Amino acid sequence: MSNTPNIADHASDTSQDTYRPVFNDTVRTGIYLLSLVCVIVGFGFSRFGDPAIGDYITTAGGILAAGFGVAYNPLRMNAK
Repeated sequence: MSNTPNIADHASDTSQDTYRPVFNDTVRTGIYLLSLVCVIVGFGFSRFGDPAIGDYITTAGGILAAGFGVAYNPLRMNAK
């Protein structure tokens, strides 16, 4: 904690810690595509087959993406 007046504690830290993901871009892209395929296949099962199985596949795809920290965020691409 900083006791500097008129400066917020979060702003007083001048070190630049950059976020570095655990998995590289190739792995994250692969997981994103695999999760996308799971969602598409799950939707097909929900629509034309057994909805319970389709929901399970769709949920598994989302959990897989979340577990690897994959998120589609087009605004992030502006920094590259």
